Amino acid sequence: FCFFFGMSDISPQLFNKFQDLINKPVSDQTEFFLKSFIFALDSEWKKLIELSKTFNKYLQEYGQADGDTECALDPSQAADFLQKNGKTRTAMQRRTEIRDIDIDNNDRITFIEYLLLHYKAMIITEYYKRTGEQNNYDLSQDGIGVTGVGNILLDELFTLPLGLDPALEAAIEEFTATKKAREAQLKSLQEKASKGGVRGMAAKNEIEQLETQDSTDMNRLELTLNAAKKKAAKKSGEEAVRERKQAEESAAKAKAEESRAKLKARAALWN
Repeated sequence: FCFFFGMSDISPQLFNKFQDLINKPVSDQTEFFLKSFIFALDSEWKKLIELSKTFNKYLQEYGQADGDTECALDPSQAADFLQKNGKTRTAMQRRTEIRDIDIDNNDRITFIEYLLLHYKAMIITEYYKRTGEQNNYDLSQDGIGVTGVGNILLDELFTLPLGLDPALEAAIEEFTATKKAREAQLKSLQEKASKGGVRGMAAKNEIEQLETQDSTDMNRLELTLNAAKKKAAKKSGEEAVRERKQAEESAAKAKAEESRAKLKARAALWN
């Protein structure tokens, strides 16, 4: 028995947010996922960046799925990509789980939808860690066979972690923006280089220079990102919970005072 969550099992608010996200470029989807799970990924965050590069390369080599959604794989391609990136499953398991994360049921698997499957066990774990609820899903096999969790996956995806410092957000944005610009420039140069001739040779030289510069800049940005992440981590946990509790208490106090003021004003009308 297979259960597919589909759109009806996901709140309209989460679905609308997700619809907006899946129509963005792979780089933007990567950035959002990184912001949301930077602490959960910990030192593995660089693997997410590499995975996005691999996804883009796969699109270039095998072509994207037909349809309006840009940069998406069809279910067969998604199954192949899943298998090639260390997520071994049977053919039936791949079909079932890929269909399960096709949030909008259009047979197009965007990168962010793929990430919901690739990191499913991590996302579900983070959700129950945050909510304190009982987790009844068996995640011992990396979430293989676990389906019908769409609302949980999207809820956690769109809940940014406590203590996410603005400096960390800025570092992530700078990292992905620089990477995006480099990739666009590299693609343009590769097209020129493929045509050969004097301009092709010049483009090849520029590619070599760009790759050297890219490595240096990315190492610098990585240090900045790790430093911001370390600083932000200090604000998370107990401190962030305490800050949120204080904010909630202040809001409740302000609401109570407002209510008393209204009652007082109403009573004054009768005097």
